[in-house]
Amino acid sequence: MLESFFLNLILYLNHFPVISIWIIQIIFCYICILLALKYYGKSGIYVYVAMAIFLSNIQVLKVIEFPFFPEPMALGTILFISIFLCTDILSEYYGKESATKCIYIGISAYLFSTIIMFFTISFSPVNIESYPEWSWSLDMHNSIQTLFLPQFPIIVGSISAFFISQKLDVFIFDFIKKKFTTALWFRNNISTCISQFIDNLVFSILAFNLLSSNPVPIMDLLISYGLGIYLLRILLSLMDTPVIYLAKYFIKKGE
Repeated sequence: MLESFFLNLILYLNHFPVISIWIIQIIFCYICILLALKYYGKSGIYVYVAMAIFLSNIQVLKVIEFPFFPEPMALGTILFISIFLCTDILSEYYGKESATKCIYIGISAYLFSTIIMFFTISFSPVNIESYPEWSWSLDMHNSIQTLFLPQFPIIVGSISAFFISQKLDVFIFDFIKKKFTTALWFRNNISTCISQFIDNLVFSILAFNLLSSNPVPIMDLLISYGLGIYLLRILLSLMDTPVIYLAKYFIKKGE
């Protein structure tokens, strides 16, 4: 009964404009970050980042059509850029060390989930000839394998880009905060714009060119994937500015 309700709801939402679903997801992510901060403090942010990096690497497998891009694009952008907001919140209110710790927690969570799902795929599925009533489990096994079969270029590209860009984001944010008398929105947006560019560049080149069995030409990557998604990321990142100001009022008491 409940399953059919959600299925019907999904079919109903499929007819909504892509932008409207995106806006709902953005608002949901920002609300979750603030609530995690309010009830669990920086530990809540750590948990959010661990979940976001895992789920964004699943979302990226789904490609949809956007009205403002000529080519279909992968999902996962919203979840991934929300991690930059999290590290900026930690840098601003808890210090550079807390933000750096968050980076390592995110990488650990991604590696842990990848290895666990590899073990999950490695278990032989039920023999449906012996147990025909469990035939549905074979479909589940194949679906899980499709989603979580490790892809070396994606894993290396994703971890490398995440580590380099996040370390850069934390460094730039902390450097501007200590060396210059600037507003919070300035250091938040400058650090994010630069680090997002590096993230896009490193991931695109590693995953789709240097480590790919079917490399995409560098110029095609930079123009279509690199530039297009980067501009989208910047637009979404600018929208998180009010959230980093609001975060001050959601910090858990005692922290």
